[in-house]
Amino acid sequence: MKIGSIGMLTAITAMALGGCASSGNTSIADATGSTVAAQIVKGKTSQADVRRMYGDPLKTSFTSNGKESWEYEFARMQSKPTNFIPYVNLVHSGAEGEKKSLVFFFDTNKIVQDYTMSTSKVDESRGLITQ
Repeated sequence: MKIGSIGMLTAITAMALGGCASSGNTSIADATGSTVAAQIVKGKTSQADVRRMYGDPLKTSFTSNGKESWEYEFARMQSKPTNFIPYVNLVHSGAEGEKKSLVFFFDTNKIVQDYTMSTSKVDESRGLITQ
């Protein structure tokens, strides 16, 4: 392999690795419906138990009858290849990846009544062309 080829391979590898990012609560990064079901027992698991397992929620909300919900989110994104092409990145750039959301619903005694977990694809575009 020539010196120029090694330099090019190093640059491509650095761009690929440098284009990844994650945000949110890492305690749900690898969670699945079955792993959550193994930890949470509806009607028995307390709000304190949920906090010990998953930490502080990103969002909390209350219903008019005093019931509370806690929401956890985690997103793992990777830069689009066009981000690394000079001038092209002005026209089209962004990131794509996956977002997870885990929401717990508590009764007035602070016991889990239900929960829901969802995963969705995320595509964020910037620039003059956003499709």
